[in-house]
Amino acid sequence: MLTKLARLGMGLAAIVLAGTGVALAETSATPAAKTTVVSQATAAPKATPDPFQWRGQIRAYDFTRQNAYSGPGGSIYGAPAPTGKLNQQSFSASVGLHGDYTFGSSGFNVGATYLYANPFSGCTSAVSHLTPPCFYSSSTNPAQKTNPNFLNPDDTLPGFEMSTLYEAYAQYKSDQFFLKAGDMVSPGTQVWTPASDSRLKPAAYQGAYGTYAFDKMWTLEVGDYWEWECRTCSAFDSQTLITSSTKYPYPGASGLTTLYYNPALNGVNNSGVAFGRIGYAGPKSSPLTANLSYWSFNNISNLWWLDAKYPFAGKTHPFVALQAGSESNQGTAIVGKISSGVFGLQAGLNLLQNVTLTAGFDTIPVKTDTLTAAQMASGGVTCGAFNTVSVAKGQTASNINFPYWLPSGGTGNCSVNSNGTTNIYYGGLASPYTDSYATDPLFTTELTQGMVDRRSPGTSYKLQLTFTSDDRRFVSYINEAWFDYNNGAYANGTVETDFDALYYFKPLPKSGPYHGFSFRYRYGNRTQNTFTGGSPVGLFVYNRFQAQYDF
Repeated sequence: MLTKLARLGMGLAAIVLAGTGVALAETSATPAAKTTVVSQATAAPKATPDPFQWRGQIRAYDFTRQNAYSGPGGSIYGAPAPTGKLNQQSFSASVGLHGDYTFGSSGFNVGATYLYANPFSGCTSAVSHLTPPCFYSSSTNPAQKTNPNFLNPDDTLPGFEMSTLYEAYAQYKSDQFFLKAGDMVSPGTQVWTPASDSRLKPAAYQGAYGTYAFDKMWTLEVGDYWEWECRTCSAFDSQTLITSSTKYPYPGASGLTTLYYNPALNGVNNSGVAFGRIGYAGPKSSPLTANLSYWSFNNISNLWWLDAKYPFAGKTHPFVALQAGSESNQGTAIVGKISSGVFGLQAGLNLLQNVTLTAGFDTIPVKTDTLTAAQMASGGVTCGAFNTVSVAKGQTASNINFPYWLPSGGTGNCSVNSNGTTNIYYGGLASPYTDSYATDPLFTTELTQGMVDRRSPGTSYKLQLTFTSDDRRFVSYINEAWFDYNNGAYANGTVETDFDALYYFKPLPKSGPYHGFSFRYRYGNRTQNTFTGGSPVGLFVYNRFQAQYDF
């Protein structure tokens, strides 16, 4: 606890000191003379706002996932092969309640949010989803008898019960300062620790952050999160999406690769993430916005991130944006060697009054190391089938320690040379709090996956058409993205097409939260191709329907 308090103190000290310097300069000036004006009429008394405010949300969610994969060890669409992966479906409903209390005009308030979710099935506990009858591996023969629809639960929703007080915080706000501490959902400015609210509940973080506005153009933000609660969790812990078990408590997450020795068999703890950001927002005459941020993922990586956007004048409202980042491993390097860089561009304009076209591009250069046979053997691995690093035969768990952050999801990551050495291909970004969530800030990330989730270097492109009705009550988009993960192992890529439609049944307010019903439907179709063969070897389809009532 003392360590956490020390980290919190150092993080917020920067804001407090910055504010103190400005405040001292302002108070040293001679105050202007004040003029008192006496009203000729008695003003009507203003109503005192209620210091306690509350709101709520009811969400019903149906999620199906089609895993029709005919590649190595896969299944044929419609009927699972013995080693294939069953299709998945989960339904769940949740209710969330939020309340906050403001202490007069002091600028202080406290808040909390509670959520309960239930799938209304006989498999409500998370642990029950590890074994039959709530979960079957595709190689389990009884699955075809007791599960005639070939469906397993989809625990990225999740398909089990949740009960959690995921927000409980205190905060202070003034014209220049904002400080917040406790359990909270992060704001949109924190792109590598996002809310990821695309299922039943958002991810939440335990820690503190603050912002200080130097003026109308420059803002400083610093923070420290030492624990978090994933979007399928009901409690905070010290793991991440890339240092956790691949099952409970993070079902559906990629987790630690089997190439690292994990004695606990349930993930590795670390002490979270510290971050800082300088933001710039230009005047109307030069409306450039830009952010430079630094992220320190404890014992995983250091990440520098730059993003900027410039809108041009004109009826079509054109804009251009860029992003760039650099990441390297730090400390004990829990997930291995990380050496990654990314650069992206995006541009858009209004084709019609209600139709916007955007185009995005991202590239992550591939990195290559050449290892001797002895180095591969010391890690307990070999370059196996389909040019991927795998555990060597006869190895025990304690002998497996291959320190590389490697591409996954079908991307090749090794090749054997004629002299017996092995080329290792790596370079993908490691994202502890978005991995497998498809909620990272890359311009080309799609509904079901992106380059970050694939942990792969490569090049990607994305086109999107968005329609927004005049009253903003109906918003819909369709897009397509192309991912090229070609490297020296073999050529591989993915094409994805997405559709999203959102409708609000009542008019949207000019300010404040929406109250009423809304429906949202999302569809994602991902096809994996080997560019050398030219034919699809995998099909992956999402169907998501969300009904929500905000009150």
